Amino acid sequence: MKTPVCSHCGSYDEVKLRTNINSNGNYLIGWYCTSCNHWAENPIKWLKYPEVSVYLENWGKSIIDIPILEDRSKENPCMICGEPGERHHLAPQAYKEEFGEEWDTWPILNLCKYHHTKWHKIITPSLVTHDTRDQE
Repeated sequence: MKTPVCSHCGSYDEVKLRTNINSNGNYLIGWYCTSCNHWAENPIKWLKYPEVSVYLENWGKSIIDIPILEDRSKENPCMICGEPGERHHLAPQAYKEEFGEEWDTWPILNLCKYHHTKWHKIITPSLVTHDTRDQE
């Protein structure tokens, strides 16, 4: 695992591992630039837990040692059933390039894991997703 150069400001020395916790409790770990306060990679590439764990073991650290940027685990109940949810873009992230700058302006729904997966199975059945949460 290699630390990337920040795609926003070009910094390397200030790019550190950081965590976001989704409203459904998933930990998302990525490279964050503490110099310009942006995720270093654009688009964000969430790292795999086992790979990060092995990387951190070299310094006697673990996942719990990674600073948390955002904890949304108590936010965003599912708008269908009220269970803990996560933010879901109506404009699929896989098509972000096609939507261009408008992508961030499309509505966001709060859906639990079950209803998020159901939405994709019905609306985007042929979409190959990079988010393993949707593949269960």
